[in-house]
Amino acid sequence: MDQVSSGSWGRSAVRQVHVWLRDEGIALPVKSHDLEGRLIAWKLPLYSTVHNVLTNPVYAGAYAFGRTTSKVIIEEGRKRVRRGLRRPQMEWDVLLKDQHEGYITWSEFERNQQVIANNATGKGSATARGAVRRGGLLLAGLLRCGHCGRKMYVAYGGRAGRYHCEGGLVNHGTKRCISFGGLHVDQAIGAAVLGALKPLGIDAATKALEAQASETSAAQRQLELALQRARYEAAHARQQRCCRPCQSSGRWRAGAPLEQGA
Repeated sequence: MDQVSSGSWGRSAVRQVHVWLRDEGIALPVKSHDLEGRLIAWKLPLYSTVHNVLTNPVYAGAYAFGRTTSKVIIEEGRKRVRRGLRRPQMEWDVLLKDQHEGYITWSEFERNQQVIANNATGKGSATARGAVRRGGLLLAGLLRCGHCGRKMYVAYGGRAGRYHCEGGLVNHGTKRCISFGGLHVDQAIGAAVLGALKPLGIDAATKALEAQASETSAAQRQLELALQRARYEAAHARQQRCCRPCQSSGRWRAGAPLEQGA
């Protein structure tokens, strides 16, 4: 572990320790369960196991309590509780240094935490989660590896991006699970999506034409009604103009105009 505290492994400290332990065949104790209950088993470490060891104050002879907390969030209208969220050291409930003999000093432990923190926030961090927020690949953050079940990463370069899984490398120090170009995959997915949406598109177009035809019929009916009203008013005006009372006899005479004072 001297390489971690000295910084000689730089930004990949935890991963390098993990790979070194597996290459040397050094097993670490982990909690396990069988038919008889909980027990301690010795296994080649996972990345998470190494990370937990290197970030635990017990490793440096200290006792700490309250290093994690829970947070209530609302997702899709439901309350969910996220547990195990790490708290900054200044917010720990209890921190007692020099409680037992440690593997490293407290100052070395703090230097390690800085190296690990720089690694975690750097580009290409092995602990990054969620979908990549840039690039044009359709399935970023959606694909899971068929070998280890973890979310696949995306990388961009050249004509198109690539999907790849770091699960084997990060957790077991072996080769990457799988890696493949995204161009043909995205084309296939895009064609499948358009194929699934095509019937909906035809149905929507048909309904739009029917709605347009209905609107046209309604407008045509309004024009017909307006034309009928105009014809009626014109006929009524002609009738009133042709039928006037005769001034001398008081009878109605067709075409007789009204005179003043009549």
